[in-house]
Amino acid sequence: MDTSKIIDTYGNLLKAEELVTMTKKILPNTFVLEAPEPFPGFFNYYSDAPGKSKPLYIYFVVDRLYTLEEITRARQNIMRYFPDGFHADAGTLSFYNKSYHTIRVRHLTDYDQVRDLQSCFLDEGIVFKKKPSKNISATAIIRLKKFFCLEEVQEGIYLDRSEKDHGYFTLPRQLKWSEFEEVTKKVKYNWEATSFDAALGHFHKDFNIVDMVRVFNPNLNVELILEARKKYLQQIK
Repeated sequence: MDTSKIIDTYGNLLKAEELVTMTKKILPNTFVLEAPEPFPGFFNYYSDAPGKSKPLYIYFVVDRLYTLEEITRARQNIMRYFPDGFHADAGTLSFYNKSYHTIRVRHLTDYDQVRDLQSCFLDEGIVFKKKPSKNISATAIIRLKKFFCLEEVQEGIYLDRSEKDHGYFTLPRQLKWSEFEEVTKKVKYNWEATSFDAALGHFHKDFNIVDMVRVFNPNLNVELILEARKKYLQQIK
């Protein structure tokens, strides 16, 4: 494989997810949210044993905005002693006309690890927001600050080297969230044979910002990404 086509970079991802409050297997009086079905329609895809219960996307709501350095150093330190691997990205959640700072956690093997990982972040100086009086069940707009490991397979077409079945195509210009939602609806309406989940984002390359769309499908391949890009570009004026 031509490693010159692989880039490690940093960027943002913007998407909508249904979130609910976690009430069990967390530290007392802390605010933790879960996305039970982060990619609607593909739920059984997340487990090698369908029906097995394990955390998918967990959001630790924190007390303030922590810098990228603070979150990255905390994650690096924890990974030296935490028994299993995990991913953690900083971000913000917006719902009910309020915004919250968060750490999005992926790849935990079971729910018993949630409390343990919270304790680790506490030891690294990260403080959690207290649980609100009412449980949450809402669609949240999520902005993640994250690192990407991308393989460019064609010009403007990328596969994710760290997340299976995630691909990306670049856009000719920046889209606002409302425009992206409208374009995505039109693409899905005119592409009934293929189900996919999409998110809007950008990454940094050669000292520039590259706008892109993230596409998820359990049977993702280059042809699907190319067709998705074609359909999106047809809708972008």
